[in-house]
Amino acid sequence: MPKLPTENSRKLIYAKINELYIQTRSKYLVQFPNSYVTFNKKHSARVVVLNDSMLKTHIDGDLTYGIFNGGYFNKFITFDVDFNDKGLARWATLKLIDVLVHEFNIKRQDIHVSVSGNKGYHVDMFFDKPIPVKEIRVFYDNVIATVGKLQDGQIEFRPSWTQGIKLPLGVHQKTGNRCWFCDNETLTPIKSFDYLLDVQPMDSTIITESDFGLTDQQASEFEAVAAETNIMANVIDVSAALQKARRILEAGRLTESNSRHSTTLTLACFYNSQGFEPEEAVEAIMDILNATPPQYFSKGSTPDHWLKEAQRLVAYAYEKDMKLGNTDKQVTIYKSEILAVLQCGTFKQKQMLYAMLVTSKRYGPTFYLKTKTAMAMIGTTSRETVQNAIKTLVEKGYVEYRRKGEVDIAKSLELGQFRHKPNKYRLLLPEVAEDEPSVEVSNEQSVVDVALQLCDVKEIKRYVKRREYENKWAL
Repeated sequence: MPKLPTENSRKLIYAKINELYIQTRSKYLVQFPNSYVTFNKKHSARVVVLNDSMLKTHIDGDLTYGIFNGGYFNKFITFDVDFNDKGLARWATLKLIDVLVHEFNIKRQDIHVSVSGNKGYHVDMFFDKPIPVKEIRVFYDNVIATVGKLQDGQIEFRPSWTQGIKLPLGVHQKTGNRCWFCDNETLTPIKSFDYLLDVQPMDSTIITESDFGLTDQQASEFEAVAAETNIMANVIDVSAALQKARRILEAGRLTESNSRHSTTLTLACFYNSQGFEPEEAVEAIMDILNATPPQYFSKGSTPDHWLKEAQRLVAYAYEKDMKLGNTDKQVTIYKSEILAVLQCGTFKQKQMLYAMLVTSKRYGPTFYLKTKTAMAMIGTTSRETVQNAIKTLVEKGYVEYRRKGEVDIAKSLELGQFRHKPNKYRLLLPEVAEDEPSVEVSNEQSVVDVALQLCDVKEIKRYVKRREYENKWAL
């Protein structure tokens, strides 16, 4: 058995694991002999964030750690080859590698295989830029379709926000086997802790620019799915916010005029979700602001002011533990709030107000909302339906505009055509009372589900018309 790495070698190994694998430090797995346990700092202040001391324990074999992705982006993909029969697992892994090399033009040097510690294998690919999970899932689905039908086993996608993956080089706590990397042609274990030190991320455009050959019918089905009802605003808005963060990070500058404040807060939340230290977040934000053309800032805005604001907003985001990427984060809905939703108007208007309520709890009392996003929230393809629903909520005093119809001057000049900034809104619901009944709301719960938890049928019928109740609310 190879000796454990030296102190100097350990530091390099920990740094490489941080670089290649770790996307969030607040949520991770620990493997025990008979089970896996998920630790999430969001759920308990006593949870310690994933750190190099834990990686030491992992390498020493005393405990085995696993990681999740950052919520919306992945900087690597693992094909988790899971079979009961070791021979079948070996065959499936070699076939998967052959498909990646010969059908998807992945260089063999970019395919990294490790033993799972039991009977399976993990096949890893690392990217030079984070890629949206949905794009990597398309790649994964096409690879698995090309591999073909598998018997007595499966090749699973890892990691996601809900399904983690063990880090390599540790010890499987049930079998006692070390999870070494392997030669990707023979699957012979490479019994060296230094394997990771030579790993370099691959060009992400090989994944993102591939033509996956969707037929017109498949594309149509995709659009139909996208248009289905999704009143849980958090998933859509997290996606939008992370897309915005990605655009800014890729551009290396602001992408909208007079957006320094909102962009700074968005990036502060993003860096917090990815485990950056506050000082690192401030430095990264200032790099982006300093690279932005002057016309994107308001008159008289100075770098000294940007720095003070970056420090203030980063401190605020970290103190409040504001993050992006955690799309399953629960929020608390109170009975008075759901009663206001029930009274606001038609079912579509109820859906809209409820979605805006959840959004405000996730991202603060003032939030932005695009018409396309709102359409998805209430399950309509009609822009007019959304505009009328919001207009009615504003007229009835449930919502107010904080920004409406504002032209993005710098973006308009850059594109040669008018571009408007997204509207901003603020809810005008009454303050909740102390000890008021409440429920924790997850992504799976609709306005109907929540109302039925907080109100009895008589209360619901008081505010809901008979036909609407029969069509939407009756159990």
